[in-house]
Amino acid sequence: MARNKWTPVVGAALILLFTGCEGSDSPDPESPSVGTRVSPLAELHTISAAGDPLADVQGAVRVLAELQYTQSRLIAYSNGESCGILVLADNDSKGKRIHLVSKWPAEGDGSNVYPAGPYNSASGAGDAGTWASMLCSKNAMVIEYAPGEEGGPKQSRGQIAVTSVPNDRATSRIVIGDSGARRQIEGKAKRPGAPTP
Repeated sequence: MARNKWTPVVGAALILLFTGCEGSDSPDPESPSVGTRVSPLAELHTISAAGDPLADVQGAVRVLAELQYTQSRLIAYSNGESCGILVLADNDSKGKRIHLVSKWPAEGDGSNVYPAGPYNSASGAGDAGTWASMLCSKNAMVIEYAPGEEGGPKQSRGQIAVTSVPNDRATSRIVIGDSGARRQIEGKAKRPGAPTP
């Protein structure tokens, strides 16, 4: 008799052990699922940039994205173990407004403000009210850019996602990476109190 009392309890315990006990079926967009791999920036497709504005940059420059605004153009690139952005005045391919470069963090360094990190950061301001900040990792770049004019980019190319920063429609958030990295970063960026680069 005592044996029959414990059989359902042991059975229930085994079911919970094998199936798990989670309160939600939806995955957390912050944490990648087991086996999820994001491609490093070095494996992303490259694009060409008109006028070769990065000709004076030493190393193996790989142009990853280009965004055209009304009065400026933003080019994002990787170069060895670093990321960079170059902002040019639209009417002058050599007139640099902003040029930011950051190395990938060393092992154990950097911040994990977004998935696909860790990240190092760089920021700077240019003329006509322009500014940019950039988070750089070997897997993704997260850029915030204020072009000093109203509206987002007129055109964009590369493996990117572009959104407006909440409460600041004149600032673009640009995420560069493979589709999995972009999806994870955008998921975190949409949450209240999301970090800024």
